[in-house]
Amino acid sequence: MKLDDLTKLEFSSQPHAGSLPDDEPVSVIVKVREPRYVPAGVTVRSRIDDEMFTASCRAGQLRELEKDARVESVALAQRLPRVD
Repeated sequence: MKLDDLTKLEFSSQPHAGSLPDDEPVSVIVKVREPRYVPAGVTVRSRIDDEMFTASCRAGQLRELEKDARVESVALAQRLPRVD
């Protein structure tokens, strides 16, 4: 899958998203339609480009991100296995 192939995911399709308390911190990958736009309640961790970044937010914020017309996609970040 290419980064350009990301689509907006339904909140219920996010692995474990529905089972997290609203105040639980989560790491996400966000793609926005407007360059440099950062949704409210989201803290940018690292920029991939002007329209895509990794971020931290609260699990309860995922529902709001899904409704945001300027957010093209959002996905829970997955921790990669360590390579020794």
